[in-house]
Amino acid sequence: MKTVNILMTVLAVMILASCSANNKRTIDDILDSPFRVYQISGFDGPKLDINKDSLAQFLVSLHYDIPLSDIEHELNWSSEITEKNIDALIENRLLEKEGNELKPALGIFTLERGKLMELKARNVANEIADSIYSRLPEIKAIHDEAHISQRHDFRELSLFYLSNVVLDNFQIERVEGEFINQQRPLRNGSRYYLGIVEDDLTADTEPYGMYGNMGLHWSDSTGISVFGNRRTSSNPGWDNYEEKYIHVFDEHDTELITQTMPDLFFPTLLDILNRNRPDFEAAYQELNFDKEISFEEFFIFWYHWIYTEATDVLIERDIIQKPQNDMFYYQRAVNF
Repeated sequence: MKTVNILMTVLAVMILASCSANNKRTIDDILDSPFRVYQISGFDGPKLDINKDSLAQFLVSLHYDIPLSDIEHELNWSSEITEKNIDALIENRLLEKEGNELKPALGIFTLERGKLMELKARNVANEIADSIYSRLPEIKAIHDEAHISQRHDFRELSLFYLSNVVLDNFQIERVEGEFINQQRPLRNGSRYYLGIVEDDLTADTEPYGMYGNMGLHWSDSTGISVFGNRRTSSNPGWDNYEEKYIHVFDEHDTELITQTMPDLFFPTLLDILNRNRPDFEAAYQELNFDKEISFEEFFIFWYHWIYTEATDVLIERDIIQKPQNDMFYYQRAVNF
């Protein structure tokens, strides 16, 4: 273990050095790079779509301290358009102006930062994976109480249970409420987390292989969603749920996956996060996110790296079985 920790430290230093060396980027490079806008948690979202009009690329360019005149020239913006866009970004609290300096007011997760976050997530991810493994008998016992257990064994549902239920979609509000313990940032009347994430396009997954949950269809009584990390153009038809096998959780089972199972693991997860908080705060400052966003907004994004790493550890240990095409489609009860 000591050798592994030393190796990770060396790798972190090497990546950080590369980070510093590559901290100069041109506007052309930024325009040619795949930056994605991500909103995390909840339905309350921004009133300004920064996917449009090169606003995301504008914010990334400011992050790299590219002169405003150079950005304006490459984006072919007139001074009037520039002023209009700056005003709109400031109004929506996505940009701050201090004197003559413009600073992004959301997380800019560049490739250099993302690789370091991925590396730094591994120690706590292993700790989380170890804890999930130790609680497997209790988690499996809850599955055995579910009606769905009569049609599907635990292993078939393991990615959904051990990643989406105990770490992500059905756990994230608890992490927000008891670890972050602060409301989402208020931006122009809406509360939400927003970040710009750079994708290196080296895999057919989402950036950094990040797992996520997305609703596909909603009615008064049921909702259909998908969990996985291949919601990408390289996986055409991923959102066509009508052609997929849907795992159905009735009202009884929905209570188990939204309350009983995440409740079981949350005290353990919270203890791990609290013990590692000094390291989280150190990384927040080391990566200079303290100059852009609050620690809370930084962490809620980094948590997605952390639970993704924990999920991959459990897959490597053959505790989680990946579903066909790496995607899990399910229906659950709502308003029960």
